[in-house]
Order: sequence, then C-alpha cells, then structure tokens
Amino acid sequence: MMETSLLLRLIGTVLIIIGVTLVWNPELVSNKPIPDDTFEATERRIWWGLIIGFGCLLLFHHQLLPWIPTIAATASALLFGLLVARLIGIALDGSVTKQWINVGIEIVILVPLVWWYLRTRT
Repeated sequence: MMETSLLLRLIGTVLIIIGVTLVWNPELVSNKPIPDDTFEATERRIWWGLIIGFGCLLLFHHQLLPWIPTIAATASALLFGLLVARLIGIALDGSVTKQWINVGIEIVILVPLVWWYLRTRT
C-alpha cells in the first residue's frame, strides 16, 4: 500500500507540473492563434486546469471506496485545478471583470465541496 501511495503522489506531482506548463503555455500543443480579447485569451488556458486537478486528486486522495469522499475529492480537486488555471491566466493575460466574477463563482462552489470532502472522508 505504501508503494501505491507513493506512486500516486509521484504521478500527481507530474500531472500538476504538466498542467501548470500547459496553462502557462497552451501553444505547446495548440496552433490556434492567441485571441485578441483578454477574456478569451484567459479562457484558452482554463481546461488545462483539469490536469492540475487530477494531479491534486492523486496527490492527496488515495482511496476509491467509500464513493462519497472520492466523489467529493474529485469535484473539489478538479474545480481547484480550474481555479488555479484561471488565476494563472488572469496573471498572464490581464484582468477583466468577467474573469473575477468566474473566480468568485468557483470559490463559492469550491468551499462547500471541500467542506463536504472534509466531513465525509475516513
């Protein structure tokens, strides 16, 4: 079990590094031109945050059963990854009000998900 936990943490760390790299420079895997609109420029980075989220999940949550904590951990980790990607995008592409509204919405959703996870984990 210890080896599995260590392997999951290692894979999680690698996924976080890959995710942050792709959020930082999405053009590594895409030849689409960078949008002129600041909001759209940030949005092109967001989905790479799912890789960050999967990495966080593997880094911190190592059980499949029971299902409820795993579902809560997965939802929390993926939303956290999207939030990190959005904040990196805002820092690199510039700040627009609509992005900050999305940050607020994601935090409002993330807080109860983390609370749910902390309450249900074993």
